Amino acid sequence: MESITFGQCVKGAWRDGWRYFRHRPVFAVLLPLYAWLSSSVMNGLRPDSTPPFRLLTYVPLGVFTLMDSALFSLLIMHAIRFVLLDNDSPKAQPIPAPSYWRFLGCTWGLAMLAPLLVCLALVPICLAMALYIGLMIGLAHTAKIAIVLHPVEARILIAFVGAGLVLFAGGITCFVLTRLSLLHTHVAIGGTLRIREVWTDTRGHCWSLWLTQWCAGLPTLAAWGLVAAYELVSRHEGLASLNTLNTFSAPTTALSAFGALYIGAPCSAWLYRRYANTLKASPAR
Repeated sequence: MESITFGQCVKGAWRDGWRYFRHRPVFAVLLPLYAWLSSSVMNGLRPDSTPPFRLLTYVPLGVFTLMDSALFSLLIMHAIRFVLLDNDSPKAQPIPAPSYWRFLGCTWGLAMLAPLLVCLALVPICLAMALYIGLMIGLAHTAKIAIVLHPVEARILIAFVGAGLVLFAGGITCFVLTRLSLLHTHVAIGGTLRIREVWTDTRGHCWSLWLTQWCAGLPTLAAWGLVAAYELVSRHEGLASLNTLNTFSAPTTALSAFGALYIGAPCSAWLYRRYANTLKASPAR
């Protein structure tokens, strides 16, 4: 493992993000336009939820979402290769087609894995709670003990239990996706899907991986929070109409895209340099 510290990862991500910004400034200029067009198209394709409701009406929205993620995945992959591969090397550009499709499949696969992990985490807990409640009701009926909850108390209990379940499922999902985060970077530079090696390299480093990305993206998160807060205040005070909601949502989308492209991707490259021992020992192609 290279002797790369937490601070070097954060500073390196900022430095390489600025270097990539100077190398591809047109991307930063086009991001607001991209965000506005993307928000407008998605709002236009989103079907009305009033009856008659049909799942088929979501097909255009789903197709556009896949196309949008495919385009942005290409930009993220380009930024990762720019940081990890020699920019003057012919293997850094252009992006090989097999590597891109592998990277896109990895992106979509991890996106589909998230809700699956949530369901897998919630189902056993819900079954155990249902069994426990059934046993308690059976014991109360057998012992002729009346168990009465006030409606307010019942709602509070349900809210606390629901929040606990959501936090537990979200924690498991975040843990697994963080442990697999190096897979994106390895595939971006031409590597194959090596889940076992990724799991080995990230063992014991989940908090470090998550905290490094969070600290590196803190400036962007702060700016995003200010814009989102202004949007919420505007909606609450009735300053935002239906026509201007897209204008307010476009900056938040642009800031998210900017952070992912110019900070998130370089930070992933630095985390790969720090932790990918087994992956770097394996053949890239």
